[in-house]
Amino acid sequence: MPFYSQSRNDRCLNAYLDDAGRPRVRLSIVGFIDILGFSQASLSCTTPEESQRILDNIFDAMCDSRAFVRKSFAENDVAAQKGWEIKFFSDNLALGCPIDDEGIDSTLIAWFIIRCAESYQLGMAMNGYFVRGALTQGPICLTDEIIFGSALVESYQIESKASIVPRIVLTEPLQNLVMKSYGARPQGTGIDACPTICRDVDGWWFVNYLEAAHAAGGIQWDLIERHKKSILDSLSRTTRHEVLPKYGWACRYHNVFCHWHREDAGYSDKYRIDRVDEHSTIYRLGDD
Repeated sequence: MPFYSQSRNDRCLNAYLDDAGRPRVRLSIVGFIDILGFSQASLSCTTPEESQRILDNIFDAMCDSRAFVRKSFAENDVAAQKGWEIKFFSDNLALGCPIDDEGIDSTLIAWFIIRCAESYQLGMAMNGYFVRGALTQGPICLTDEIIFGSALVESYQIESKASIVPRIVLTEPLQNLVMKSYGARPQGTGIDACPTICRDVDGWWFVNYLEAAHAAGGIQWDLIERHKKSILDSLSRTTRHEVLPKYGWACRYHNVFCHWHREDAGYSDKYRIDRVDEHSTIYRLGDD
């Protein structure tokens, strides 16, 4: 990483730096997310021009997804506090938001980070890139110079073992925190928290990222249609047998979401992917 200097004022804008500009570990809501197929895409390039084309596509997708997150939370109380940090490195994204300040509502922070992950994941998927990852609660330091802490290690390990399909799972500490607010409507989130997470057949709770297509007027079905197209395009390009189940899971999740919202205004069967997945073992928080 290139060396550069920062003014004291710039350094202290980071929530993980003390008044002297030195990094500090803080109890936080933490996320680790990576792009599926990133390494394979890099290795498959045979010319510098092809590498540049793929890099441009991924960079544009990340920028578009970050803009989608910012738009989704333009008036969010937590976002306005600017106490959270996001760092990109290679195909990975690390994010953290401290919850150890006096008077901080850790539950509200947790739901905010979950909703950020939700919007980022949908934004990437609509651009043709599916992601996986994990969210947790624990100690971390997240600055331009260093990312350190057991929470990041835990997120990475869970992401590697449990997020084998394109989902962002919640670890047990974070599950315990958000379950305390079950059925509540946290101020500043703008919608009920319940639809935001789901439980999969293997017992893992994960981010219901298609819920990010839910606006004040209902489901934005054009976004669901773009998600469908991204899945089908990814399936058409996939030649590796071990990758197919990942997109098979995405098909199943997509159809389950459509099934949940089949009575909503604007729904049509054309938004489904032609598979027999109407009844599934994916459950939303609050489902019987």
